[in-house]
Amino acid sequence: MTWGSPVGSQAPGRPPTLAPVDTVAIDDVDIARLRDERLARLQAQMRAHDLNVLLLANEPNIRYTTGATAMPPYAMSTFVRCAVVPAEGTPILFEHGNSMHRSSGIAVDVRRMHAWEFFDDPMSEANVWAREVVAAMDELGVDRTRIGLDRMGTPGFLALTEAGCGFVDSAPVTQAAREVKTPEEIRLFRANAPIVMEQLHTVEATIAPGAREREIFAAMAQTGLARGVEYYATNTVCSGPNTNPWRAEATDRAIEPGDLVYVDTDTVGVGGGFFCVSRTFACGSPSPAQRETYRVAFEWLEQMKALVRPGITCGELAEIAPLPPERYLPQRYECMVHGVGLEEENPSVCFPADGQSNGDRVLEPGMLLVVELYCGEVGADHGVKLGDEVLVTDDGIEVLAPYPFEDALLS
Repeated sequence: MTWGSPVGSQAPGRPPTLAPVDTVAIDDVDIARLRDERLARLQAQMRAHDLNVLLLANEPNIRYTTGATAMPPYAMSTFVRCAVVPAEGTPILFEHGNSMHRSSGIAVDVRRMHAWEFFDDPMSEANVWAREVVAAMDELGVDRTRIGLDRMGTPGFLALTEAGCGFVDSAPVTQAAREVKTPEEIRLFRANAPIVMEQLHTVEATIAPGAREREIFAAMAQTGLARGVEYYATNTVCSGPNTNPWRAEATDRAIEPGDLVYVDTDTVGVGGGFFCVSRTFACGSPSPAQRETYRVAFEWLEQMKALVRPGITCGELAEIAPLPPERYLPQRYECMVHGVGLEEENPSVCFPADGQSNGDRVLEPGMLLVVELYCGEVGADHGVKLGDEVLVTDDGIEVLAPYPFEDALLS
């Protein structure tokens, strides 16, 4: 089932009744088109930056380029996959040997990756890997003295250096490519949005005195994983005193009457679409102080979303952004806005006190952004986290997972 806006009345302590919404079915997303659109954007940026080859080991970059993913949480911390990407032509995916049968149906050119980690002598294995990578680059006819590199373990880096390779940072290319989403990427995110809505519905329905934070997170994960969600970047379900300060994770604490409970979905959904949506709920009747904190966060979020539009720069947005009351600023979230795609991405908009390194960056239609705020006074017994994921459109924004806010905290 898919979920949309609230309809009808809401009984105290019960989740809202949700109406179905028009969505794009996951099965309707064209994976080959998604891969090709992304690769075209990346290679256009390579040419614009006068860079004729990339060596990518960052898992989201590999997926963006080749369309294929394998064991993503494992591959994010272990060098078992990489991609050699020319500015013209077909990328070469070096894949974990036991995952080749999966990736060969998605990526065009898949070869076995010779891994070096978990060996007693990693350098000797890394030298084998480096020879194979260098041979692939020679096959593609690219310049090995100026390779765009995103991340690399020390043995691999040393082996490539000894083989005569030179490096520059790939980030200017990959970030520029990934900032604006392709048409099929947008379809993928719209297809995932109902799953995120259903997860939040599960969280709200599970909150009750005696329920434990880990049980609520497990219920959300069960809902998502049953729908094809790939993994969760965090396990942020916090209650009562665990809501202050921010960035706690789910514990065995049991919910008590009068608690606030917040969740940050941090869901990597079907096809890798990252959803970072935050909501805070009340268990029972909230206190006046809890209502006030929630009201501040809610009003800030709505005002900030209203300012996001194509054509405005990150610097301009930071300058006109509303600021929460001073008492909440010492524990402010690290940014007001950040990009999102296959992971948390750029651009970002920071609080004025924190500086804005990309002040001239212009927001464009097709960007996916997360607008979010944490409000919690230092030493207080509660905090509130609210955030929405939005698509920048030609004339404003579209909230992709418009889960309702908590009436009990707004009354």
